[in-house]
Amino acid sequence: MPIDEMQIRGLAIMLAVALIVMLVFLRGQKRAIWWFALALVAVGLGYLATTEAPRELGGLFFDVPDQAVEQTTRTAPGAKPAQ
Repeated sequence: MPIDEMQIRGLAIMLAVALIVMLVFLRGQKRAIWWFALALVAVGLGYLATTEAPRELGGLFFDVPDQAVEQTTRTAPGAKPAQ
């Protein structure tokens, strides 16, 4: 699955939210805890990059019509499109 601009935007939004949550909840913690949390965020974003979630989230935040998002999603061979 190719990574396009909308997916990168969605991943950037998710990264920003994760970093804000880290700042709030990990304030005053040791450096090792921060590195571990950052590694968890990196693994989670890597997994989400293989799904359609970042593309849909980017479409919500950047006012892309649903039709444009639907055109980029793939359907399984032989599957009927949702109507």
